[in-house]
Amino acid sequence: MFTIPELTRVGLLETEALDAGIDLDVRYTDTSGWYSNYRIGETAAAAKILIDRATDTIVGAHMLGPEYGELINICALAIKLGLTTRQLKSMNAAYPTVGSDLGSML
Repeated sequence: MFTIPELTRVGLLETEALDAGIDLDVRYTDTSGWYSNYRIGETAAAAKILIDRATDTIVGAHMLGPEYGELINICALAIKLGLTTRQLKSMNAAYPTVGSDLGSML
């Protein structure tokens, strides 16, 4: 959705994942105080990432924040390829970019 800050979503909603019987780990993070947002004066930012505990993979992600449209693309690729959160956390990203924030969100 084209909003300021960007509102993004990929994969399942929390209710859809629970209805599908997925053993869900919901990782919600208020990122409004993180440097990547602070440096541009953004005061509203958060991420909710839904993880399947059995496979350690992302089944859904919902994000609100500046440049999070790019960050959600990484989550979409992770879902498509079945990457685990451990694999994503091992990724090196340029700092300070929103891509470098993903490991802390997981």
